[in-house]
Amino acid sequence: MLEHSEIKVKLLRLYLDRYLNVLTQSQYIGDIYVYDLFCGEGIYEDDGKGSPIVMLEAIKSIYFGNKAGGVATDKFHCSFNDISVSKVENLQNEIRTRRLHYAEMGNLNFTAEDYRKLLPSVIEEINSFTKQKAFVFIDPYGYKDIRISDISNLLQSRKSEVLLFLPTQFMFRFETKGTPESLVEFIDELMPVEQWPVSETGIDFIQNLTEAFRNALGSSFFVDSFIITRNKNQFFCLFFFTSHIYGFDRMLDVKWQIDEEEGRGWRFDSGDSLFDQIEVKANTSRFERKLIDFLKVERTNAQLYEFRLHNGHLATHAYDILKKLQAEGKLLSVKGDGTPARKSAFYLDYKNYRDEPNKIKIKLR
Repeated sequence: MLEHSEIKVKLLRLYLDRYLNVLTQSQYIGDIYVYDLFCGEGIYEDDGKGSPIVMLEAIKSIYFGNKAGGVATDKFHCSFNDISVSKVENLQNEIRTRRLHYAEMGNLNFTAEDYRKLLPSVIEEINSFTKQKAFVFIDPYGYKDIRISDISNLLQSRKSEVLLFLPTQFMFRFETKGTPESLVEFIDELMPVEQWPVSETGIDFIQNLTEAFRNALGSSFFVDSFIITRNKNQFFCLFFFTSHIYGFDRMLDVKWQIDEEEGRGWRFDSGDSLFDQIEVKANTSRFERKLIDFLKVERTNAQLYEFRLHNGHLATHAYDILKKLQAEGKLLSVKGDGTPARKSAFYLDYKNYRDEPNKIKIKLR
C-alpha cells in the first residue's frame, strides 16, 4: 500500500466517522447509501486496508455504537463495484472473514461491471431518493472514464456527495508533453482546450483544475481539493463535491485535522513530509487577495461563511485575515441594526450561518 493511498483512505475514514454520524442523528434523513465504484479487493499485499474495508468498519462502528446508546439508526446500504471479478470475490471473502457486515445494518451489493455502464443506474437510483442520502467514492484506474458531467449528474438531486481521486501528477506531466486524447477530452468538457491555463508546477495544475470544477458546477455546489504527495513534487489529489454546506464544512475540518495529526500544517519541513510549504503560502495568499476583493462590497457573516468554504478554508484562516485588516484600520464591521460590532467578532461558523445569517455586516473602508 503506497503512502498516498494510505493518506487517501485515512481522509475517507475520518470523514465517514464524522459526517455519517451526523446524518444518523438527523430526523430529516432516512437510509444512507454508500457507493465505491472502483472498490478493489479491500486488502493490499502488506495488509493495508482499502476503501471498502474502511467504509464498512466506520459504518459498523457507527451503527452498533448508536444501537448501544439507544439511538434509532437508519440503515446503511453499500454497493461495491470493480471491473475485476476476482477482486470483487476477494473483497467478499475479506468482509466475511472480518465480520464487517450484518444484515440488520442494511443491504450489501456487489457488482463487477464497467464503470461507464454502471454509472447511469447509480445516478438513477440517487435521483429517486426522497429522504435518503448518498456518498459516492470514485477512485479510478486512471482518468479516461471520468467526466465532470457525471459528477454533476450524481449531485443534481442534492442528495449525494462525491469524493474523487485523480492521478494529477500524470495528468500534469502530459499537459504540455504530447497531451493524450483522454486528457484533451477531460479538459475540453471543462473549458475549450485552447483556454486552459498553462501550469508551471503540479500544484498549479491542481489549482487550475479545482477552479475549473467550481466554474463548471456553479456556485450552488462546493468543491475542494486535498493534495497528497508520494514524493517531493509528485502530487496526487482528492476532490470533494457537494451541495450540502455543512457536509463541506465537515470535510474541510477533516482535511485540516489530518494536517494537525501529521504535525506538518501543510508544510514541507522534511524529506518524508506529505505537504508542500509553497502550496500553503500560495493558497493563503490567494485566499487573502480574493477575500479583500470580495469585501469591496458590504457582506454579511453568512456571505463570508459561504465565501470561505467555496475557497477551501476554515474559519480560523478567515479570522486571521480579517483581524489583520481590522488592526490596520481597513475594515468596517457593524451589527444588523447598524451599530458597531464587537471587535474581532465575525461569526463565520455554521451555527451562526444557519441561525443568524445577518448578525453583522463587513466591508473594507
